[in-house]
Parts: sequence; C-alpha cells; structure tokens
Amino acid sequence: MKKYKTSEIARIIGGKLFGKDIELEGINAIPLAKENELIFIDSPKRIEEARKSRAKAVLTPEGLGKHLPEKSVIEVKNVRVAFAKVSQLFKREIEPLWGISPQAIIEDGAFVEEPVSIYPWVYVQKGAVIRKGAVIYPGVFVGAYAEIGENTIIFPNAVIYPHTRIGKNCIIHAGVVLGADGFGFAQEAEGEGFRNLKIYHFGSVEIGDDVEIGANSTIDRAVFEKTIIEENTKIDNLVQIGHNTRVGKSCILVSQVGLSGSVVVEDFSILAGQVGVAPYSKIGKGAKVAAKSGITGKVPPGEEVAGIPAIKASTWRRAVVIFAKLPELYKKLSKLLNK
Repeated sequence: MKKYKTSEIARIIGGKLFGKDIELEGINAIPLAKENELIFIDSPKRIEEARKSRAKAVLTPEGLGKHLPEKSVIEVKNVRVAFAKVSQLFKREIEPLWGISPQAIIEDGAFVEEPVSIYPWVYVQKGAVIRKGAVIYPGVFVGAYAEIGENTIIFPNAVIYPHTRIGKNCIIHAGVVLGADGFGFAQEAEGEGFRNLKIYHFGSVEIGDDVEIGANSTIDRAVFEKTIIEENTKIDNLVQIGHNTRVGKSCILVSQVGLSGSVVVEDFSILAGQVGVAPYSKIGKGAKVAAKSGITGKVPPGEEVAGIPAIKASTWRRAVVIFAKLPELYKKLSKLLNK
C-alpha cells in the first residue's frame, strides 16, 4: 500500500499545507473516509460536512483552510485538478502478467517489441506492430498492419481492425471497436423502391497519444484517408464516431454522443451526453454543447449551445422558461382574441 505524508502531497500538487504533517494511505468520499484518508471540498458549502468527517486531511480551494483548524489542510488553486493528480498517487492497479501467453496467436509477419503483456486468446494478424509496454487483455483482436503504441492498454474483447493506428499511453476499454466500416450506402432504383449498395471503405482510423476510449464505443474507418482522434481526447462509454470524422486534441465526448460522417470537432471542445451531430457539421475550438443537443451546421469557437437544433445556450434557457408557460399564455391569448 502506498503511503504519502501531507507535506509530500502538497509539494507534488503545488499546494500549501496548513496544520500537522500526517501520513495518508488513500483518498475517499467525505462520508466514507477513514482517519488516514484524504478528502476534498470544492466550495464553502461543504465545510461543515468536512469538519464532521473522520478524515484528518482535507484538500480545499485557497482560503478555506482557516475554517478547518482541527484538520491537516492542503490549499490549492484548482481542487479538481489537484484531486486528479492525487488520485494518480494512490491508484490501485493489478500488475499485468508480462510476456506473451502460449495461448495467444501471433501470425508470422507481426512485430512484437518486448517487454509486452499479451494474454491468452489474443489474436494478432500479420503485419501488425505492438510496441513495448503494451498490455493486451484476453479476447482482443489486432488486425493486419494495425499498430499499438508504447504503454497502451487494451482491455478484453476489443476489436482493432486492420490498418488502425493507436498512439502511446492510450487506454482502450472493453468492447471497443476501432476501424469497422463506416455506414455508407448508395440507393439503386429497383421495382417500387431501391436496393442499398455498400460503398467500400479504403481508409483507416488513427488514434493519437494519451487518448482514452470508453467501453463499447465505436470509431469507423474513413472511406478514404483517415478518421482521426487527436491526442489527449477522452471518450466516454457508448460513443459512436462516424467515418472521415476528425476530433481535435483534449476534447471530451460524453456517453452516447453520436458523430455522423465527415464531422470536425476542434480542440478543447466538450460534447455532453447524447449530443447528436449531423454530417459535415463543424464544432469550433473550445465550444461546449449541452446534453441531448442536435448540431446541424457550424458552432462558432468558444460558443456554448443547447437544444434541437442547437442555439446559443443563454437563448435556449430563456426559451425553455417560456415554453413551460405556453399553455397559460395560450389561455390568456384566447381570452383576448375572444373579446
């Protein structure tokens, strides 16, 4: 078990320590924490809750430490960022079994750069490249000429189609499918209707460094060229990304986001849950899209939008208030018209 003194943690995260220098064994939620675990609060509203907690150490925004004189307090500028860094210190991970399992199948012509951890029932096709430090759990398929970067982890039953490239330090969760055909069909007239003709996809998928892709998410390969996810972007579970789409760096796509083909999402954008984006739409740098919104066209850089179709979030909030009052307004209007 890893142990850190509050003075060590303060130094690592760039915080300032007030009170005793005590040894900690982990982090926890306020009501669940033990004496030797660290808790955090992000507003003055939680001071009383923290005061009653068994935890002897608290991570707080600057200026709140004075309200917790009985605790060991670490003050920081950004609590959420500091908490993320502390969570890395205390993370619990099962050490993988290093080496290549005899039950894994590695075709001739594949290149594996040891040390790696390749579990039973992994299948690696010819021409694939697996870089050192990679961990590939049972049931993963790695297609021909795919590449897995250094220190990337691929959890069970993920499917990496041929020619897909994954950068280093990525996390690919269970059930992810990278590089399946995009949804492209042409309709040929036939009788009273039509017949769907499949459009073959010649392209690939490219995943940048430090990307995390949540369980059962899917990213389709391009018709030509590449579907691209740039570095440090984080994708939640059950997200669908269509062919020829490009997602910039450090974006966040929350669960059940659906991006159609040929969409552009620029750097630092955030798409909340169940956002749908129509083909050829463009979401500008740093834009924020509220949950369940529908995007058709362009979202300007830095804009915050909501609704279907999405409009400025501030306008949408006012419209929702009015929408709730429409039955009452309609009655009043009817009375006036009758008079």
